[in-house]
Amino acid sequence: MAKVAVVGLGIIGRGMAQSLLRAGHELVVWNRTASRADDLVREGAVAAATPAQAAAAADVVFEVTADDASSRHVWTAEDGILAGARTGATLITSATLSAEWVEELAGLCASRGFPFYDMPVTGGSPAAYTGELVLLAGGDAAGLEQLAPVLDAVSRLVRHFGPAGAGTRFKLVLNSLQAVHLAGFGEAMRMATAAGLDPEQVGAALVDRPGGAVTEMAWQCYRTPPQSPNFSVAWAHKDLTYASAMADGAPHPLTDAAREALGEAEKQGLGEDDWSVINRRS
Repeated sequence: MAKVAVVGLGIIGRGMAQSLLRAGHELVVWNRTASRADDLVREGAVAAATPAQAAAAADVVFEVTADDASSRHVWTAEDGILAGARTGATLITSATLSAEWVEELAGLCASRGFPFYDMPVTGGSPAAYTGELVLLAGGDAAGLEQLAPVLDAVSRLVRHFGPAGAGTRFKLVLNSLQAVHLAGFGEAMRMATAAGLDPEQVGAALVDRPGGAVTEMAWQCYRTPPQSPNFSVAWAHKDLTYASAMADGAPHPLTDAAREALGEAEKQGLGEDDWSVINRRS
């Protein structure tokens, strides 16, 4: 089994760590709030004092932090991943970051001779904990086969989109579309209610046609708001901000509208709520 490090134990990182342990891999973990590693240590992981120490113990390193600022720190600080990574280690970010930072990070890894992949994920916390994420990969396609025993532990599918950075660019496009869909579903439901239609009938019909996973998710969240966030307003707003910057002049008014709705929700103290809150707001 491989020696793997997970740097960052948020919702996704923690789920990936548990899946790796369940598959029998040797696991080293690090988190800024060290106590978040306690349960994983009881299950067999080793807690590192720094990202560098975690990287030094691993053949494969996953970084799963919240945003560009936290990611940059754990990679480039004096006690960061790049300072400690062992020769030949494969370095992976599974965070959703800006395309600009991931491109810079890929260059930093390449200049030091490390194979690097960006592999943001889809599936949210349920898939992270069951090892059924979809990994959206950018990097050398030929190297993915060698990583299969590790990737199989955390995912049901790896989609390769091209060189390093391509996975991140797709993830930002995907999250933009999903946010637009959520906001549009809420608007449709408000229109239907104002027109005197039965929301239950309308929601069920929309799931049937146009249908699709996002419509079904939007309807479920509209009917029964999640008690805990699968994906928070704050994170979604961050991702759409990165997506808008990546668009490089291409018109994206629907993404802008969804981003503004998320930003307004965040200003009103809903940043930690599930992002589906935007489909219930007038």
